[in-house]
Amino acid sequence: MAIGKKFTYNDLAKRTGISIATISRVMNRSRLVTAETRKRVLSALKDAGIDISDYEIRDDEKLIIFNVPTLKNMFYSPIITAARASASRKGYALLVNEDPLSAESIDSFLRLLRSTKAEGLILTNSITRDRLEILSGEISTVTCCESVPDSSVPFVTIDDEGASYNAVRYLISLARKRIALINGPRSFKYAREREKGYLEALSESNMECDRKYMAEVGEDMDFETARAIATHMLGYPERPDAFFCISDVIACAVEKAALQLSLRIPEDIAIVGFDDIMASHMANPSITTIRQPTTQMGALATEMVIKLIEKDESSIKSVLLGTELIIRESTTI
Repeated sequence: MAIGKKFTYNDLAKRTGISIATISRVMNRSRLVTAETRKRVLSALKDAGIDISDYEIRDDEKLIIFNVPTLKNMFYSPIITAARASASRKGYALLVNEDPLSAESIDSFLRLLRSTKAEGLILTNSITRDRLEILSGEISTVTCCESVPDSSVPFVTIDDEGASYNAVRYLISLARKRIALINGPRSFKYAREREKGYLEALSESNMECDRKYMAEVGEDMDFETARAIATHMLGYPERPDAFFCISDVIACAVEKAALQLSLRIPEDIAIVGFDDIMASHMANPSITTIRQPTTQMGALATEMVIKLIEKDESSIKSVLLGTELIIRESTTI
């Protein structure tokens, strides 16, 4: 990676004897680098005639940790981008942390918060109420996408149940009789509520809920896992005639499986995804999906946590955002 026209990370590594991975952390102003290492890298840059002002950490710059369960799920990318921009406008740095916050990792995560001297925390993770209370007692905390019942921690999320209900009702309106659900881990609020909306829509239409048409993938939204699940379901004697997928990546996997079996979309199989990431536009056929206001979620969560940091708590209110059903080729001819 180039730093200047004629100076690269490799050049810097040769001059300093420091690994490219560590150099990358310095260039991204990560606080997970010792002061001595940072000084060596910046000194080498300065000696090469490169302005180091963009790579220095100011003493007055405050840090917000943005925690995600996995970076493999593309859904989080626009949220992080919006959060980073919002933080920067207010003079804060944003450090992205990938950690499932399991019982085994929570102590190390607390050590990270203390070692970086972070001022605020944005969580997009599934987390128990007890662990959330531990974290919010340590640092100003907001949950984004997720929320925890009976917790005082403010949140920014969507009406997952309502969005799912509308998606399934739409498939029912297309005269689909066997609607499959491929969900995410039920440890997440979004997965539980989207399943609830799915079941509510079926029940309201007097349609039987057959558990063989329900499955889930891990938090990574792995394409191949979802494709295998869809292929298995499409092998049933009474195969699904529609799929509601709680991720566009999963919807793309279902589409791939159906096309490999020479099934027509949407004539044989209708597909609805969730999130409206770029993949839903690029797929062929393009995928009907639920559009989430990801940019708004990232910006609002950041503004909210900064208000907590700066003790402006009187104006903080949890936010439940709306969604939009975007109809494309996977459900219409």
